[in-house]
Amino acid sequence: MNNKLPTAKKTKKKFYNKYIYKVSLTMPGVSGFRYYDLPQFLEVCQTNKLTTLAHGSWRDKIINNMIMHKELWVEFISFLNNFDKNTFSKRLESDTIDFYTNDQNFYQSICENFGQYVRLRFQPPPGLENTMLDEEKKIFVKQLPHQKYQYRAYLHPHKIPHDDKHTLVQWLDKQRPNITFTPSVKKWLMNTSENWDRRYIYIDNEQTLLMMKLRSPNLVGQVFKYEIIR
Repeated sequence: MNNKLPTAKKTKKKFYNKYIYKVSLTMPGVSGFRYYDLPQFLEVCQTNKLTTLAHGSWRDKIINNMIMHKELWVEFISFLNNFDKNTFSKRLESDTIDFYTNDQNFYQSICENFGQYVRLRFQPPPGLENTMLDEEKKIFVKQLPHQKYQYRAYLHPHKIPHDDKHTLVQWLDKQRPNITFTPSVKKWLMNTSENWDRRYIYIDNEQTLLMMKLRSPNLVGQVFKYEIIR
């Protein structure tokens, strides 16, 4: 396994509008977290025995993988238990587990102690940790999108009555280039009636954003402001 810690990517906006650090680890047996919390996971590793996999279920294969790497899991869960459970949140996807935190010590420690398993990691630009923690819904960039747009606004077409969409689309079309309203977004807005997809447009300034909210309050969802970092 590659022991080199991957270069950290810069956090541009909070994960889940809450966390400024993220680290993703690919670890053998990690899928066991689908079935067990930390104490249960540790107990399975320490008390269960390997089983024959000829006719075993997918879950049996995961448990075997946990047991075969029980030394790793004893070390890893002991590490996690050193931190308050509110220090981090975790998300499991396939054989990768993501940890989200605002605790720099937790982030650095997990990278240093389990670097060989780290696949991806994000951290704020140096010196901006407190700024990002204090700011709500900001995206930090080196330059504005297309060098002019100050806002990213997510749209909620499912909240707009179908009979109102045609005139709304015509109005949005007239706002270009103060907003980015592409043909694909236009088609998506017209045809979407359920909240199954997230798309956004760029908006040039606060005045245009306010005008959009006044014209169609239900259309505009979450709004993020771009903040230039030097």
